[in-house]
Amino acid sequence: RSSMPMCALLNDLIRDRRGTAVVEFALFVPILMILFLGLTEVGRAHYQAVALEKGLRAGALYAARNEFPLSDAAKTATGNLVRTGRLDGTPPYMVAGWAGSGSGLQISSADFDVDGTPLPVVRLTATVPFVPLIPGLGFLFGVDGYKFRLSHEQAYIGD
Repeated sequence: RSSMPMCALLNDLIRDRRGTAVVEFALFVPILMILFLGLTEVGRAHYQAVALEKGLRAGALYAARNEFPLSDAAKTATGNLVRTGRLDGTPPYMVAGWAGSGSGLQISSADFDVDGTPLPVVRLTATVPFVPLIPGLGFLFGVDGYKFRLSHEQAYIGD
């Protein structure tokens, strides 16, 4: 007979629904956080890619307005413009990955044949590592070691 009150107490605990919302919330929060962080990283990657493309476009236009072949000074100013948005190259960088190792910028020019007429074209190619918002969590979203590789070409404009 002494086990009956224990069974009744256990039965009451099983049927008691108070606190279920807290338990469900506690189980769902990690999923929400991972989703939120993932979307934030995707947005940050998109922002960095757009900023890098903007810098390449500005640098290519600047280089195309210089005399061909490009002088070392023009190449330096072009690189500064791509990295910082300023000809003198003073920080901050437009994309955080420029500050780290593994980033690079190649500036080349070539002549393309257009109906027998050579048309000089400048090509800028950048390789910049992606810098995540929270370093070390990149493995969750597959962005560890990811590098942007973008290029831009511009026909010679002259001054």
